[in-house]
Amino acid sequence: MTRDWVGFVLLFFLGVLLAVGGYFFFASPNTGVLDNYQYSNGETVFDVQKVNEIETYITLLVGLPSQHKYTIALRNDPASLEYIPVYGTLNTRIFNDEDDYITINPYANLTAKTTIAALEIDKIIDNSRLYGVPVHSAMTEPYEDYPVKTCRDGTDTSTIIYLSLGSETTVYTENNCIIIVGTDEDELIRAADRFVYTLLGVMQ
Repeated sequence: MTRDWVGFVLLFFLGVLLAVGGYFFFASPNTGVLDNYQYSNGETVFDVQKVNEIETYITLLVGLPSQHKYTIALRNDPASLEYIPVYGTLNTRIFNDEDDYITINPYANLTAKTTIAALEIDKIIDNSRLYGVPVHSAMTEPYEDYPVKTCRDGTDTSTIIYLSLGSETTVYTENNCIIIVGTDEDELIRAADRFVYTLLGVMQ
């Protein structure tokens, strides 16, 4: 083999390596998956793509009468949230609502992490392809221009979703209110995702 051919072969393989590396570097997040698995709730199996510790994609069948695939993105994967208990029926509580309110105590020393929990909920309930219910921000006590909403303000057509810290990470219903509790704000985000997966029928 001549020196020119050796150079050509080396350049060829170098080009292939660069092309493959470029593909994985610039491709969509779904290609850099940390963990692919199938999650079963006992009735339905879902494809889960855990891209990293704060990004998970899961594909659902949505729409009536004809269904189509729709992929949502949440921070946590369903298998990692099974330890969080859920009490009460959540999806029927939201289904026919005209609007919903996510409320927090403005004096509970919460940070932007709680806002992430609220956004995880909002992007599912306020999604026209899913529940399509407008979601508003509120406070449990007067604060700036926010409306004041507590669990007592829930009605048959307007659910209050109360985000709070407590001694246990859990999700439960109380009349026309859904209470989402975390032992800290990271756990509050996890509880919000547990709530969302339950709303979507991914988790029981």
